[in-house]
Amino acid sequence: MIYLARHGQTQWNVEKRICGRADVPLTPVGYQQAENLAQKIVDEKINLNKIIVSPLSRAQDTAKVVNEKLKLPIITDKRLTEMDFGIYDGQAIANVEFQKVRVELSLPFPNGESVLDVAGRIYPLLIELEAAKEDVLLICHNAVSRVVDNYFYGKSMKDFLDFNLVNTEIKQYSVG
Repeated sequence: MIYLARHGQTQWNVEKRICGRADVPLTPVGYQQAENLAQKIVDEKINLNKIIVSPLSRAQDTAKVVNEKLKLPIITDKRLTEMDFGIYDGQAIANVEFQKVRVELSLPFPNGESVLDVAGRIYPLLIELEAAKEDVLLICHNAVSRVVDNYFYGKSMKDFLDFNLVNTEIKQYSVG
């Protein structure tokens, strides 16, 4: 099984700002959400072999808090780094120009990357994890989560763009 969780809350999440490669820390609520995620994993008896996490601090800190209960190997994998939104990083999600550009699958954000770029780094990781047949928890970001979910379920562009994980929400994907 592959389990996927989004990092805990950041101030930019609260402010509804685009949070790509900017290394924005968790809020106190984000730390509590990470503790709740760990407890959910324990309560639901989810057996994991390891945690694989994005190098950005909001994901790293979420993984560290979760792992206080789980005591698993943590592997940092740069392929899980959030999408590079280029010039839009830090701007309001409602930004009209951002909303126009984000519907383009193959065009990168100015000074950033495209959805296809993200898939190009995430899909090989998922193929590796499927072949390993281990139960792993990926802790990463919302745009990366869209690409992971699309790998398993394939979606129309509208459904792809509408897919969102709430902070520390966990999803499960069967492999093999």
